[in-house]
Amino acid sequence: MSTLQKTRKYYKWSWDVSLGGDYDTWGCSTYFMEIDSNLYARRQIEIYENGNILFYDKSHSCDEYGMLCDKKIDDKNIEEFEISEAEFEKIWQTKTPINK
Repeated sequence: MSTLQKTRKYYKWSWDVSLGGDYDTWGCSTYFMEIDSNLYARRQIEIYENGNILFYDKSHSCDEYGMLCDKKIDDKNIEEFEISEAEFEKIWQTKTPINK
């Protein structure tokens, strides 16, 4: 395993606020993020209550629904939400996003 792979971390948390506007009916969401060694998101998954799924990464960083988080993540504030790489990859490989 490369050094870069060892420094990636994965997180999952629920967001109890809807997107609002045209997407308010989507409901609340669950976020999954892959964070690199510099504490920036590399990949992001958003799964909404109505079943809609959004994927973001460096090759598709934004669209009409939203965008890949561009802020540095303070991992001390989210360490309790850490998940395994396998859990993240399972979602990334098996779910079909509406925005790709």
